Amino acid sequence: RALKELSITDEMTKLYNRRYFNEVFKKEFNRAKRENKSISFLMLDVDHFKLYNDVYGHQKGDNVLSKIGGVLNSFSKRAGDFAFRLGGEEFGIIFHENGAKQALKFANNLLKAVESLKIPHANNSASKFVTVSIGLVYKNIDKTTTVVTIYKEADDSLYEAKKSGRNRVVNC
Repeated sequence: RALKELSITDEMTKLYNRRYFNEVFKKEFNRAKRENKSISFLMLDVDHFKLYNDVYGHQKGDNVLSKIGGVLNSFSKRAGDFAFRLGGEEFGIIFHENGAKQALKFANNLLKAVESLKIPHANNSASKFVTVSIGLVYKNIDKTTTVVTIYKEADDSLYEAKKSGRNRVVNC
């Protein structure tokens, strides 16, 4: 059991890792499709993280990732909610909400929780603290929807959040 836990967990953040994300995402997608339910998925990225590491150093950067991991973990305590470190400073959460408005509220609360850590970031154009940008997908699964399309929509929305000023949620 301990070995299995090590194989699916990101050591630094204590979140699930990318390999486990690939497995869980397919399962949750198929479950939502089978039960005719919606799926909520968000991707987030730390704003200007390279600049943060350049100014404050990689050890402090690792500490930022760990603290953000703690926030994501606290937002994924319900059964069926999963938080992942997808790679570098990119994270994802698969979660369940009853409606698009609730999913957006969840994402905005997460956004605020990260900034409320009040980790100084002098080179962040969006705030004087560390912030994240979020791409959100809330979708009812239909015959044309695939895991790849949901992931791409979240990634495109994340890119739009960064392009439109950072420290925001863009919902596709």
